[in-house]
Amino acid sequence: MKKYLLIFIFPLFISCNEENTVSEVPSISFEKMIFKKSENNFVQDSLILTINFIDGNGDLGLSNEENSYPYHQYNAIIDENFNWITYGSNDVNPPFYIYEPNGSISFYSNEDNRNPFNCNDYIIDTINSSTDLDTFYIQKNINNKNIYIEFYKKNEDKFELIDWTRVFDEEYGCGIDFNSRFPSLNITNTNQILQGKLRYGMVSYGFESVIQNDIFKLKIQIKDRALNSSNSIETPEVTLEQIKEN
Repeated sequence: MKKYLLIFIFPLFISCNEENTVSEVPSISFEKMIFKKSENNFVQDSLILTINFIDGNGDLGLSNEENSYPYHQYNAIIDENFNWITYGSNDVNPPFYIYEPNGSISFYSNEDNRNPFNCNDYIIDTINSSTDLDTFYIQKNINNKNIYIEFYKKNEDKFELIDWTRVFDEEYGCGIDFNSRFPSLNITNTNQILQGKLRYGMVSYGFESVIQNDIFKLKIQIKDRALNSSNSIETPEVTLEQIKEN
């Protein structure tokens, strides 16, 4: 079963003060969450989250085309000879280093501790001007996204994190999680206080099969263009039936 994301941006309230005392680090709070059951098996169910936000300089949002540093998708893992490491590399020389697109290099590991193939540690891609695909050992860049969603399901008296990347692909973890991007919220593109509501829709065939009768909650955090992380918030503890919209 496949899972996709859908983001809704609703009208915003933008305010501007001569004396701006609002922090340039975004702040968010929970507004509401609803579950919409599809009318047939061909349409995915929707879980729609609404959060309030405020940001002192309004630098919220990334377009899908912004994939250059520091919003790039991943960092390369290279050996001490500056060779890119692939899944099938046999002649590698530790220690390994993280190589970022801006040219910075940092330590990664003293040993060749590559994991078996999975979609978190490897990516199938090309490098430079080559058109040949290969499976590269990488470190995902968390700054590639600007909204982060974690699902927690209650098991007895504890909440357990749901790894959506492995719900339908347990072996390789190639499923889709709910971390994503929302586009620019500042329609004037000027430095000013930005305040409003962000409605974030998640669609999946798997909500009922994974958390149908369970108590669950979400943890949410957003990030601005300057890579400032907001506060982390949680939704109330609910079941799908409790938040189901008829």
